Amino acid sequence: MDTRPEKGKLVEWIKEHYLGREVKDSRSEAGNWMQLTLEEIEKGRAVISMTVRKEMTNPYGNIHGGMMSLVIDECIGWAIVSLEAENHYTSLNLGVDFLYAIKEGDRLRSEARVVRHGKKIVNAECHVYDMQHRLLAKASSNLIGTHMKLKTQNEQE
Repeated sequence: MDTRPEKGKLVEWIKEHYLGREVKDSRSEAGNWMQLTLEEIEKGRAVISMTVRKEMTNPYGNIHGGMMSLVIDECIGWAIVSLEAENHYTSLNLGVDFLYAIKEGDRLRSEARVVRHGKKIVNAECHVYDMQHRLLAKASSNLIGTHMKLKTQNEQE
């Protein structure tokens, strides 16, 4: 995201620029690399989907646990951004339960929601499904408000 919309209009701006499209130019380079599609977004909730690529797999040909964690963290990130909070947030923890494998070439869907948005801490949860709606992983995360500044567009290049 290169320009910020006026306060209270961020979710609409995100929908206009990203909804239903492959995300290629967000502030998250890791998210851009994943080639995810933003399927749904509303205040405190986000849904993304993506296809598991070869470079995301473990030696068994299934998504690597670290990659599944990245999917979850990225989806939670979109849900947090949708809050339009004063602070930016960074993860304190991410607890993931890996429940079912998904192989290279298959598509997954990740759904995150903010459970509680406190003064300093945000708690979120995420569920990841395959396209047959089998639960692949579930996670919870706590994030803390930070005063770290986002990198500018020039610093990212």
